[in-house]
Amino acid sequence: MNQNNSNKAQNPPEFCTKQVADTQPKKQSLLAVAVAVLRYQEWFLLALRQQHQHQGGKFEFVGGKICHGESAKSALVREIQEEIGLSLKTDQMVFIGRINHDYGDRAVILHIYEAKLNKENYHFLRQQHTGLEGQSLHWFDMPTLIKHKDSLPAANAVILDWLNLPDTLYVSHALHQFVDTDAFVAYYVNRLPKDALVYLRSQSDENTDIDILKKIKNIRKDIGWVVRYAVYQQLCDDSSLSELTKGVMVKLTADELEYFANNPEQMRDDVVLLLGVHDEQEAYRANHLAKSRRVLAALVSPVLPTDSHQKSEGLGWERFAMLNELCDVPCIALGGMKIEHLPIAKSYGARAIAGIRRLLT
Repeated sequence: MNQNNSNKAQNPPEFCTKQVADTQPKKQSLLAVAVAVLRYQEWFLLALRQQHQHQGGKFEFVGGKICHGESAKSALVREIQEEIGLSLKTDQMVFIGRINHDYGDRAVILHIYEAKLNKENYHFLRQQHTGLEGQSLHWFDMPTLIKHKDSLPAANAVILDWLNLPDTLYVSHALHQFVDTDAFVAYYVNRLPKDALVYLRSQSDENTDIDILKKIKNIRKDIGWVVRYAVYQQLCDDSSLSELTKGVMVKLTADELEYFANNPEQMRDDVVLLLGVHDEQEAYRANHLAKSRRVLAALVSPVLPTDSHQKSEGLGWERFAMLNELCDVPCIALGGMKIEHLPIAKSYGARAIAGIRRLLT
């Protein structure tokens, strides 16, 4: 593998030449950019943008403009070679999502890929403190990135959400399957792994869900929660419950997705969303809402037959892959999932899997 950082790609085509930001910025057409999250184990490589550049002084994941006729992956191979002298192959890159962002003077669509570096890549880059364009290079772990997220361009912030998405999302049983609320609480307190992410789908009223949330949060502060929009609204409307909203995300129903996709201004802008996607129309709605709101992932379902709907064939992996390709946000495979399905799901583009009965053993 040639990783000689002394030779930047020579004479790029004219339409690939990078533009220096005008001192009097003007509104530009949508700029397509490919972004690589370069990762070695728990370490991430970022570059510091130079002051004369757009968003100068900010740390960014490496990448650049997608030229005419290029795929996003091909653009990344070229940009990474030109910017830091590293030769990557397209099969090292896994698609995460697309981000639309308007800075006021510039509108961008970012095509985000994660590239897991091998030991050879890492040792090569650890020796580089400056990129080929004079930008300083820095390694960060995730806690440091989150602490200093304001040092990244605004369009990059949601990338941190996506990178923190765990491999599994646990969906709760219905409350009526337990003797009472205390039995429900005890089951999940004792069975959930550390730092689990759980969708609370108890099929009960809002007050019951809030009671469950209080009891489990008091014992297991490590658990992340996804709740129904009505539950989140009630938490926000009651000042005595505001502490419970910390770290809580919201899952929208199909009807709520349709409404908020058409009326995004009616959705709170501080909430992190998971969106159910069953078909192409819902994928497009999810994409539209993600342009203005913070969407963690799309729950694509049902992928396989489930215990409760064994006669239903499900989408199947090929159709899941098609919906995953349509969605601008990471996709979670839901429906009939077992932990052994995780490698299969990832091979079809899933960022994670979710389930009720078969994931929690």
